[in-house]
Amino acid sequence: MKTVRLTLRYDAATIHPMHRFVAESDAFDAYRMVHGNFAGDDDNAFIFHVVGDPDVYEAALADTGRVSNYELTRTGDRTFTVYVRDLPAEVDARLLDLFTERSLVVLPPVEYRSDWTVRFSVVGESDDLRRVLEGIPDGIETTVDRVGEYDGGDAAVGALTARQRETLRVARELGYFDVPRSAGVEDVAAELDCAPGTAAEHLRKAEAAVVDALEL
Repeated sequence: MKTVRLTLRYDAATIHPMHRFVAESDAFDAYRMVHGNFAGDDDNAFIFHVVGDPDVYEAALADTGRVSNYELTRTGDRTFTVYVRDLPAEVDARLLDLFTERSLVVLPPVEYRSDWTVRFSVVGESDDLRRVLEGIPDGIETTVDRVGEYDGGDAAVGALTARQRETLRVARELGYFDVPRSAGVEDVAAELDCAPGTAAEHLRKAEAAVVDALEL
């Protein structure tokens, strides 16, 4: 099975009103869909984890006209979970059909970002993944961030190339990540038999890939 990491960028006509509201508000720091049931005839059920102001969110949710039912549960001062029954627009229904057909499995969480993009990973057979990419509706720009073999492993580890993984392993064994640090880039480079600049580049790219893959 293949796994593909995707970024979908919505325009003003295709973005969900709650995604747009959260993206344009200063009251929220994170917005992720962690579970979903797409089998409803008229609506779909989702669970979101949100970091932000629950009162602001609930007021906007009640005004969208797209929600048939919801329940908001506060889990902290600025964290809450929302169970939502959402009435999909045509573009949403088409996307759900695309990403739930045949061999495809969407891996939660699905991250809704402030730049009107949605990021997630999907697993499936190559032909089905190719078909879904070709079928993305107009008004949504698709970027393939990463393609690899699905091994059931950690997403952060899966984001690394073999060379980046080796670099991080060597750096950890030498003490590069210790506090205080007991090895430098030169030590990592010597162990890898490469130039310090090359080792530094591998470390930067590996660290960036791991942080990007983490669902923070």
